Amino acid sequence: MENYDCNQSAERVLMDASRKKNQNRNRLLFIVITITVGVIFSVFSLIYGKMEIDIQKNMKADGMAVSTYIENGTVDMTQQLIQLPCIESIGKEKFAGKLLDDSIKYCDCVITDVTGFEKMIRPAFTNVVGTYPEKENEIMLSTKTLQYLGIKNPEVGMEIELDFYWNDIFNTSGTGMQNFLLSGYFTEYQNQTSGASVAFLSEKSMEKNGLQWEPCRILIDHTKKYSSGSQIEHMLTNNIKLNEGQRIVSMNPAEYRAISEMMGSYGFAVFFSVMVLLSMFLFIYNILNISLEKDLQRYGLLQVIGVEQKQNIKVMNREMLKIGLTGSIVGAVLGGMFIWGIMPLLLEKMYAENTWKLERMVFFQPKLLIIAIVLVIFTLGVAVECLKRKMRKLSPLECMKYTEAVTYHKSRKKPKIKKFRYWGKHPEIYLAKKYLFRNKKTFGITSLSLWLGCELALCSAVIVNGVDLQNYYSKEPDFQIGITEEACNYLIESSPDTKNMKFFPKSLMNDIETTIGNELHSVENIKGFYPIVGKNGKENIKILINGDKISTVIQTVSIGEQEELKDFIQKNDKLVNWEQFQNNHGTIVLHDHRMSDYIAGEVQDYIGTEMEFYDLVPVGTEMSSLVPEKLVNCGYLDITEDDFPEMKLCWDGKNINILLVTETTYDWLVEKLTPQIFEIQFNVDKNQESVIRERLNQMIRNYNMEFQSKYGHADKLNLFYLDSKSERLLKEQNYIQTSRWLLMSISGILIFIGIMNFANTRISDIMLRQWECKILERVGMTKKQEYRMFVTEGLFYWLLLCGLLMSFGNLGIGIMQWYMKMQISYFAFRYPVKEMIALMVFLLLFSIIFPGIIYKKLKNKRK
Repeated sequence: MENYDCNQSAERVLMDASRKKNQNRNRLLFIVITITVGVIFSVFSLIYGKMEIDIQKNMKADGMAVSTYIENGTVDMTQQLIQLPCIESIGKEKFAGKLLDDSIKYCDCVITDVTGFEKMIRPAFTNVVGTYPEKENEIMLSTKTLQYLGIKNPEVGMEIELDFYWNDIFNTSGTGMQNFLLSGYFTEYQNQTSGASVAFLSEKSMEKNGLQWEPCRILIDHTKKYSSGSQIEHMLTNNIKLNEGQRIVSMNPAEYRAISEMMGSYGFAVFFSVMVLLSMFLFIYNILNISLEKDLQRYGLLQVIGVEQKQNIKVMNREMLKIGLTGSIVGAVLGGMFIWGIMPLLLEKMYAENTWKLERMVFFQPKLLIIAIVLVIFTLGVAVECLKRKMRKLSPLECMKYTEAVTYHKSRKKPKIKKFRYWGKHPEIYLAKKYLFRNKKTFGITSLSLWLGCELALCSAVIVNGVDLQNYYSKEPDFQIGITEEACNYLIESSPDTKNMKFFPKSLMNDIETTIGNELHSVENIKGFYPIVGKNGKENIKILINGDKISTVIQTVSIGEQEELKDFIQKNDKLVNWEQFQNNHGTIVLHDHRMSDYIAGEVQDYIGTEMEFYDLVPVGTEMSSLVPEKLVNCGYLDITEDDFPEMKLCWDGKNINILLVTETTYDWLVEKLTPQIFEIQFNVDKNQESVIRERLNQMIRNYNMEFQSKYGHADKLNLFYLDSKSERLLKEQNYIQTSRWLLMSISGILIFIGIMNFANTRISDIMLRQWECKILERVGMTKKQEYRMFVTEGLFYWLLLCGLLMSFGNLGIGIMQWYMKMQISYFAFRYPVKEMIALMVFLLLFSIIFPGIIYKKLKNKRK
């Protein structure tokens, strides 16, 4: 007999008795809470960390940390923006000048304020050495520009001679060759395929040479990080007043793109997160719901022998709180060990630099741990509240005799012995059936919990496979060879004879065919014209901001691309004359978000007007004597819109006016204008890819050297570029592989939860029914029959789970993959056959083997 300390409080005695009585349940609950906290903390930390890494990657590609700005902004505009609650900070940026090398621009010179540089531009750079220029003769250059100048080992404070000119051609003060002091340098990632870069000048240099801030680009940092660029632009347009020549440019934020590329959209990410939290909620609640009957019977007995209800409730609250806190602490420790211990090994090859600092700042988020603990406390609170309500609703005697078995009056008319005889020598099957269906609520919660856990596991596997960047590159051609925009502009402006000039010579195409031979496949050309735009054409293009100051090309659109473009126009109700475009020498003007809302009404006046074009002629030719060719303006389209169809555009359609024409219109123009090939794309046999790449690299190198020698530009201006898919994959391999590990870790954890949910349901069920097993043994049931009874219950849940996954589960997967394909163009659906089979086989083996292990252990313990 145990001795009790008479000085102990009644609550203490009850706590000790409850702990001993519920020892098995409490251990399981502790394990479940530990797993729940660790899983939520780990999964959401991985998701959050993956997003932060992608955000930084996107910022580097953009060249700045903000995605919204206003062109030609003024002080009045700044005052309007400051008053908006969604605006966090505002910076200023002015493209003031340029650096030239023999009349070729190789670097833009920018002036920013402190906020603009430190908060909005610097985060997009890496390896920043030195400080922003303060003195009038100081300059900050990129490592790309320093390499262009032949400086391999730069030092802060060194003197560099540069040929500088202001963008204002009327301002000649401080221009020409002059000495600058290098205040700092940095590494940028924007425009990797271009030789152009950016440099920073001081505000003092602008003030000394008579330049003013206005008009300038106003950089905007806002709170709507997960809204699309069009939503932000619409919101700003409705809240501020634009003047003529001003426009709001709002691209999709880095945060928005990061979550869209991983989960399709912010909304789906929230939905998926809620489903994960619901699954973890059911994971804990399921254990407590299974033990509800035993808890009520025990508390009813205590009330019958004199324990007050409020004492029972107090003991129950303390017991749950203790288990919840200890489980949360252990779960937090395990989750922290995973995030701080295992993740650094996965992040050694991460894209971003300073991995050690990044991984801990990004992945370890205390707020995610708080979410996990709050969920645990909420779940325990819900379960305890359900128990309290039943205790208050029922009398102590009713609680003591409480059973969740559902009794049907009609069934009492039939002797139970008949049903028992129906099962013959297998009463365990009958008992398993009766236990499973004796309470529909418990059965429903258990089934939902098991299905949701496994469904999330399978959906996560689909997402991991679908958003893999390898799918994006699989659609790309093996090689792309094209002419550089810088070389085209130089030849047009400087060549003494541009008449009938073809930038992409036929000899290069012949050399490509000779070099590759029979391994050459799927050849496609981006073709069109590089015309001189006539007066009437310039009026149509001038409506675009800086439209008349950048290059204009005419390009063909394929039949397949025409269909996609037509669907886009109809779906979004765009103002485009499609019939004219398709049949009567029409053209559609493409631009990269260079049309201001201020002139939206004026656009209609230009649609339907004729645009004049001339073939390339030598500089200085009298144009009035030439007869122009004419195309009809059929409308304007913005290629940066979210659902704009994927099209093969020369130089990616950035910072250029592209006039789309059909193949029929192209054939008509060939007789009038000199046809050009902007780029050639093709595939080769995979086993010969590396050899062919070396040959093509050497070929393009020879052509570029010949061009440089002819025009005297050393190695600073290339005529052709070669883009190899395998080389791009190699550059991105570390990032792709690490992203894959992160997503697979998330999927693996969710699969683990699906298995553990099933396991804990069966284990808790077996442990909490020890007293029933004793009764069954006394009336003659054998151990083997008890084992079969538990196996039968497990097999039924397993069959039910298979049925739910194959019906509602497949429906959910189908809807999800359809949605992801709509949101991510390169999403590739693969049905999770391997994951499904592995999950089902594991759960089947668990249903058959584990009940025997647990039951045997409990039997030995009872002896």
